[in-house]
Amino acid sequence: MPNENNDLKPVKSDDGNIDNIIVNVKNLNFYYGNYHLLKSINLYFKKNSVCTLLGPSGCGKSTFLRTLNRMNDYTEGAKLTGEVLIDGKNIYDKSVDVVELRRNIGMVFQNPNPFPKSIFENVAFGLKIHGIKNKDFIVERVEKCLKYAGLYDEVKDKLNKSALSLSGGQQQRLCIARAIATNPSILLMDEPTAYLDPVSTSIILDLINSFKKYYTIIVVSHNVQQSGRISDYSGFFLDGELIEFDESGNFFTRPKDKRTENFITSRY
Repeated sequence: MPNENNDLKPVKSDDGNIDNIIVNVKNLNFYYGNYHLLKSINLYFKKNSVCTLLGPSGCGKSTFLRTLNRMNDYTEGAKLTGEVLIDGKNIYDKSVDVVELRRNIGMVFQNPNPFPKSIFENVAFGLKIHGIKNKDFIVERVEKCLKYAGLYDEVKDKLNKSALSLSGGQQQRLCIARAIATNPSILLMDEPTAYLDPVSTSIILDLINSFKKYYTIIVVSHNVQQSGRISDYSGFFLDGELIEFDESGNFFTRPKDKRTENFITSRY
């Protein structure tokens, strides 16, 4: 449950230390029925970093992202083997509280998906679900998250109006504010700028860059230029396999695998 005394404070970590790894994926395989979609995925994500996962449509990158907060649990016929360790604990262990897991892992989807509620209630929703009742705290947190998402000045005089009245770019920033309201440590973003205009896209890319002080951010994308702009680490998926994963400086300028090079130079 969110601590009512918590602020959105940077997480302290020591680069190069094994303790700096927040997500560790080990030999992950994922199946839809008999279809083997993800094949022996091994990779890790460091605290306070931005990682982009690239690849063509249908390569498994969005499905992989959903394994990190167990959203594939809802898919009929889905089966997973291997481990996803977050802070050293396997999130697929039977003892894991999935509601608490998702409080700690915010998610922003490809299409903006505000609830049919007011702007204020959209951001407050997660706090109330997790038992926060202090009205002053909720008001303060909603305002703070809207500011963090770069939206507050645009909506401060209409917080009680429907979130559906906002533009697409504003709706996506509202969804970001909603995702961070419960003070997660990890933020998953599935092609968050796919359907946005260039101005809204630029605003959200700037937000991602600024957010790594507070969160570990994992972004699924097919846009090489955007990924190079925001990421510290990058990975390339193809046909359900992780082909390459490296620091972005190496990934984009000195790829080790010819298939990665073909993708980032638009040969796919």
